[in-house]
Amino acid sequence: MPSEDPSDGASLRHTPDPATVEAFRQASLHQRALINNGEMIAVKNVFEQTLDTHAPISAEYLDVVREVYAELHVKQAGDYFTGAERSTFSDAYSLLEPAGAVLVLSRPPGTSRNITAYALMSRLMEDGLIKEVWPLSFGSASIFPAKRLPREHHRGYVLELPSDEDDFEIHDSFGANLKVVREHLGPRHSHLIVITSPDQWRRIGRGAPEGVAPDLGAARPADVAERWLHAEDRGFPVAGWLRQPTMKALLEGQSPTEVLRIVELMREARRSALQAIAEASVGLDALQRRRAEAAADSDAAIAKQVADVAAARANWEDDLHQWHEKPGRTSFQRNFLVTAAVLRGAPAGHIYAKSADLTKMLEGDEVEVTGQKAPGVIAMTREIHADRTKEGVLNFRRPHWDDAALEYFWTDRPLARVPFLQWLAQAPLDEPKLAMESVGLDSRRALAERVGDFAVRWAVRHRRQEPLEEIVTAWHKASKKGLWPMATTLLDEAAVHPASAPYIHTMLLAWASRKTDAALPLAVVSVCAGKFGRTHTGKALRRLRHAAESEFPEVANALQDAVRTLWADASVRPLLFKDIVDWCGNDKIKDTVGRQTFAALATIAGPGSLDIPLILDNSDGGDEEEFRPSSEDLVQGWRTLLREGPGPTGTRQVDTAVFLWLDAALRHGPLKDLILHSLRKAVDVRGTEEGRVLRETLRACAHGWVQGKDRPFSEEREAVRQELGSLLDEDLYTAVQEHEDPSGDGTSFKGTGTT
Repeated sequence: MPSEDPSDGASLRHTPDPATVEAFRQASLHQRALINNGEMIAVKNVFEQTLDTHAPISAEYLDVVREVYAELHVKQAGDYFTGAERSTFSDAYSLLEPAGAVLVLSRPPGTSRNITAYALMSRLMEDGLIKEVWPLSFGSASIFPAKRLPREHHRGYVLELPSDEDDFEIHDSFGANLKVVREHLGPRHSHLIVITSPDQWRRIGRGAPEGVAPDLGAARPADVAERWLHAEDRGFPVAGWLRQPTMKALLEGQSPTEVLRIVELMREARRSALQAIAEASVGLDALQRRRAEAAADSDAAIAKQVADVAAARANWEDDLHQWHEKPGRTSFQRNFLVTAAVLRGAPAGHIYAKSADLTKMLEGDEVEVTGQKAPGVIAMTREIHADRTKEGVLNFRRPHWDDAALEYFWTDRPLARVPFLQWLAQAPLDEPKLAMESVGLDSRRALAERVGDFAVRWAVRHRRQEPLEEIVTAWHKASKKGLWPMATTLLDEAAVHPASAPYIHTMLLAWASRKTDAALPLAVVSVCAGKFGRTHTGKALRRLRHAAESEFPEVANALQDAVRTLWADASVRPLLFKDIVDWCGNDKIKDTVGRQTFAALATIAGPGSLDIPLILDNSDGGDEEEFRPSSEDLVQGWRTLLREGPGPTGTRQVDTAVFLWLDAALRHGPLKDLILHSLRKAVDVRGTEEGRVLRETLRACAHGWVQGKDRPFSEEREAVRQELGSLLDEDLYTAVQEHEDPSGDGTSFKGTGTT
């Protein structure tokens, strides 16, 4: 059914700016795209917004998808031996087009599954069948109930299923449940695309509607390269490059992700060639310069650039071997190359000083860089085949030369890896040296971003956590220098990025159980309070369970933010609150993790209502997603909070919580009985000293709520306090009648007398 506004689809027909397309590609390959020591704004505007399941996909994102998408192809029936292929895009679209349709993209990561999903959704919008495209979060349970689908009409949804883990896997009834999902979507004229992997779908797809997961083939590598090159650089001689035999061989059989890496090398090689021509054209007139630039796109020049791309794909190993083994090559020069490769974009003076630090770390030798004994910046720059800009920044002349130099070092010097990682982590923390250039706080943060980006790429590529572990530990110890938030942000971005997420998820699960250092479980908790927690709520919850056992106070404090983040997903609340109750009952952590996590939900009001505690607020969940903790579970949480003990009221967590809950009891009649009953039972611990302490704490807080500093006396509040007090007195009387010891001070009651 068309949307109410047929012109909606026409608004999508925009050609994105090439810089925006480049940002999209960079973001699809890396955690961030650093340009001029900063983060490309287009990455945030075009790519990262897809991580927010509480907002629709932007039109700009869909513009880029439509511009760069290369359609999937399968072999033509009957033409297998001739190689004839046909596009399957129309086949997939015809399955998705009916109202309520569900399409499953069962494909490995890195094979155009996400971009295919959004290309299909973009087509639905162009045809006026939907008004918005939204990503969906799977939630924390193993089952995805149809009732979790939003109730809005004319929407397209993309649901990427979380990968299975040792302690979690999607229920094998998922496929059969898609029939019910279609029944919910149909009357709302909405559509759903499910993204999964072939292995997972084989397990969970039994009973799914017939034809819901078609074989759509693969994208042709040359098509992927052509679409991206035309979108990013409209002057790029695509045809001349793609007809080169070496280029064809490089692209053949590559996944779309690897094709994007090759595209990056192609553009870098051409930029280097044009830059060299521009430098050689100084003094020529305009016509001569144009002729010189045209020469860069001749078949011979392209063949040379393609050869550079091929060498870059092989990590320049032969060239780097010759460079390293050149007679007279010094360790300082080798270390200068490694430093420049890591600290890309840093000032040359900074790199020079850091090279001396690395040399001392690896060799134990002090390099005298303050005098003129060692080669200077100019000589070192030329030795590593780099150019120095007017701003003093080094640029390599060959594509991928910096990454290749690091690969060479890592492979060639295995015993140097540990000290190298230690140097890497300390590089942004060192106090500025006199010889450094531009070492202010902003520059050091930019350096930290480059170091962090390198650590993520290497950790993911080699499936080794040491680079990131070294950085997280070092930056936590030096948290006063302001880089700790950057470490957690770095991990958070990596945890939600398709290129790095699978390994980072595994690493975070391992870190959550580490008890030797607060840095690693603290980093896990911080990440669970960020985009990772909002995007992978179920996985975040499982990691918090392990981190909660760490017993570090700062981890307990950080858990508050993570709990509030996860609470925003209504499907997570039952399991999350069960964990909190368990923590409140654990003698080892009830006064740290238990108290802090319960306080996270008990001390602030919900976003959708006035003065209702977050833990009791259901205004954002919908009728079918309502969850309200039982009184028994609330009692367990309140006991941990009241264990703060009696004292001056007004500033502690227990005071904040009591004030908020009694306000809610006063203003929201339906909650009054639940609140008063929970508080009453929380202090009804008989025969122990604890009962008296809990009761005195509650009475003191309630008195401060009625009247205190900056709180004038209120008869309405006093009435609620008296009602609560009567309930507490009633329990005391019952204890006397039952011959209990309500005070917990060892005095026994018998009848009306005491002994």
